[in-house]
Amino acid sequence: MSRPHVLIAEVTNGSAILPKLRELGWGRMFSQKPITPEMHEKWGLDNQGFLAWQETGFQRDLTIDDWCILWDADAYEKRLAEADAALCDPFICVAPDIPGSKFSLEWTQEWLSELPRDWPWYLAVQDGMKQDEVERVIHNFAGLFLGGTDRFKQREAWRWCVLARQHQKKFHYGRAGTPKKLQHAVNIEADSLDSSYPLWTKPRFADFAYLWLNGTGQEEFAMEGT
Repeated sequence: MSRPHVLIAEVTNGSAILPKLRELGWGRMFSQKPITPEMHEKWGLDNQGFLAWQETGFQRDLTIDDWCILWDADAYEKRLAEADAALCDPFICVAPDIPGSKFSLEWTQEWLSELPRDWPWYLAVQDGMKQDEVERVIHNFAGLFLGGTDRFKQREAWRWCVLARQHQKKFHYGRAGTPKKLQHAVNIEADSLDSSYPLWTKPRFADFAYLWLNGTGQEEFAMEGT
């Protein structure tokens, strides 16, 4: 079984763990910190949506009008310019979305024409999305990015991974913040994942790296329908 490519969130240049990321072949997911990938690094560009959603208390089904007030589009466009000036192009980019909202797909499609066309844009899938609606537009994206709530990830991740495979697209497991989620990502054969879990302590980093390198032994997430 192949291992997913790992992106660690918000590691800055000069960090003590950066040499270990290089050694493992991992990259970084840039959300808020300066975008400073090294040459040939497989890095990711977040859309800053999760933090805006977090500030609402993870409110569900925000409308597009609500989101225009909560999410700073001007700041995001500056991030795009910063990313464009980086030493190398991103390995994965999360297209703008509305976390936890059934209106997210409409919002993403509105933004698509404004994004750099030659970058690998991933469509964020989450609670309330229907597969037939995503299937109609999946050809416009390089892959699917698993967002949404923990419950959504637990119950639906494998379905979205299968859909991506059916259309020869990549599948990314967003915010794999525990060893259990890492195992889930490995079990469904995600192509990549991002996590901040290894940043908290040296033992956490070692545990996460060991599970990634040697396989996982944690209890599996249930996967309905299998």
